[in-house]
Amino acid sequence: MENLPIISLKKLAQEDAQEIERLYLACDDSGFFYLNDYGIAKEVIEETIAASRQFFKLPEAIKKEYRQDIQTVSPKTSRGYIPLYGEAVNGTAGFDPKESFNFGLERPHSEKPFTGKTIFPDDTVAPGFASCNYRLQNEIMTKVVPPLLKGIALALGLEARWFDRFFTDPILIHRAAYYPPETGKAGKHTDSGMFTILIQENLPGESLRVKTDSRWISVPCLEDAFVINLGDILQMWTKGKFVSTPHEVVHNLPVSRISIPLFLYPNIDSIIEPFGTDEKISTMDVMLTDYRSIWETHEGAGRAKELT
Repeated sequence: MENLPIISLKKLAQEDAQEIERLYLACDDSGFFYLNDYGIAKEVIEETIAASRQFFKLPEAIKKEYRQDIQTVSPKTSRGYIPLYGEAVNGTAGFDPKESFNFGLERPHSEKPFTGKTIFPDDTVAPGFASCNYRLQNEIMTKVVPPLLKGIALALGLEARWFDRFFTDPILIHRAAYYPPETGKAGKHTDSGMFTILIQENLPGESLRVKTDSRWISVPCLEDAFVINLGDILQMWTKGKFVSTPHEVVHNLPVSRISIPLFLYPNIDSIIEPFGTDEKISTMDVMLTDYRSIWETHEGAGRAKELT
């Protein structure tokens, strides 16, 4: 595979048989693909990237006022500002030269993990940062997630709405990330959720890299296309039929890079039963194990410790 396939979300929503087959092949092969025809205005994306860039330009002292340890959601590391070298997604590679800010779906405070409100800067501090990100988040959750879940279900030979009952109150880790010029990195890892929707800033070079069967390939930005990658939960669910693929960021361009990944998980209390087995897997356990691996033991995200 030299290039990732391009899948039309509009055709998936229409249950186009040929597009469903193309999605199946993409998920069965690399677990990575481009997604277009998603119905979100370019201005919504561009304004979110611009507002995020302005946030990361703020003095470090101001950004740290919204750091993880002041957040009220459990675990605190799932929300708020992460400074340069604040996170290690691959323990062997060490802490990443990047900055991030994590949002979530805004819910009333709950004892359930990953559920509640984010403490974020308002428009007097970071104009448009939160409001643009939440507007984009709403567009993603209403226009992209439902038809993509439908497409995956149909690709697996399931009823179109088969996954819906597991996503009535899903968990979302929504991140704005900043990679500094020439030195930005995120180590080799997999994502632990159902799938990730990645919005890349449209830059002339290539920073994202994906591991195929035998080698790493670059994933350039395509205009009007998101990058979708499958996560560990979907790989578990399908007993490895659909794959969660290792990837990394190596940003060597002379300009900084903004990316906005949205990591989707099922309802926090959902129990996954891998197809064809009696096994039961707790979404909550998967998420908490992953967060301990990133933030406590520093082994990395997803299956990072398996990657060399």
